[in-house]
Amino acid sequence: MVLDRFSKRAKVVIALCCILIIVAGVLFYVGYTLQVDERKHIVQMHLMTVANRMAGQVNGDGLLSLKPGDEGTPKYLVFAQGLYNARKNDSFIVTAYLLRVDNTTISYVIDDTYLTHGMGQEVARIGDLVTEDKTVIMNASVGGPVCSPDFYTSKWGSYLSGYAPVRDSNGTVVGILGVDEMKDTVLSYETYRIFNLVEVG
Repeated sequence: MVLDRFSKRAKVVIALCCILIIVAGVLFYVGYTLQVDERKHIVQMHLMTVANRMAGQVNGDGLLSLKPGDEGTPKYLVFAQGLYNARKNDSFIVTAYLLRVDNTTISYVIDDTYLTHGMGQEVARIGDLVTEDKTVIMNASVGGPVCSPDFYTSKWGSYLSGYAPVRDSNGTVVGILGVDEMKDTVLSYETYRIFNLVEVG
């Protein structure tokens, strides 16, 4: 064996070096995991806060009257523009949208990405069903602002999201406002650095 060429002392040093490398690897992995969890938690709280603030600015009157094919109509554009204006200066939100909850079915009503992509494949149509985060969204409809417990993947990508109920002028919950951030952005060092330099509320 190769180790037979070394003295007993050299073997001990080699063994200690191997142990130190293993310990360093474990510590690096634990540290990285904790840092990722911290970034994720910070973004989750931000998304939930922003969703709640934006939902409070939306008057849901007329939201339930929108049906498939109404994309681009004046009523649709008013909702979409309101969402876009409320989130456009927040670099930690990639899109905002309004959802309809009907018993156990959740569907898209407004996607503010329409303003920049029209009817492109990146845009959710009225009536498109939501299959991810359904339990969380249902909770938002009855319990107030919530956020994704972890990253989830849809046909548009991997995200964290925040949700809050939208009410009409009578105070009735008529929809759910959602805001997203992409997984890659959450995991980036830049996100972690910026969140630690400025308070994002």
